[in-house]
Amino acid sequence: MEIQLSKKKKENAMKTGKTTPESKPWIPIRSGLKVITLVSILLGIWTAWHAGNMPIHERILWGVAFGGSIWVVFLLALSINRFFRQRKQG
Repeated sequence: MEIQLSKKKKENAMKTGKTTPESKPWIPIRSGLKVITLVSILLGIWTAWHAGNMPIHERILWGVAFGGSIWVVFLLALSINRFFRQRKQG
């Protein structure tokens, strides 16, 4: 019976022209940037604090590296997402 329900839903989607659900972000970009900024700063501070018996300039460098790595991952994921969305629409 489940197979019939999914077939009906698929047929209805084909009739209306909507084969995929609309992709809407679950969080506004402004709020997301605030969260990422806060997390990266806190991670940088935490890393510098717990870096061990290193000189202070090395500890700060490691904190900046770990805090900045969050931005690298975010920007990479954002660029990949935008690249595939442009390809899909165009």
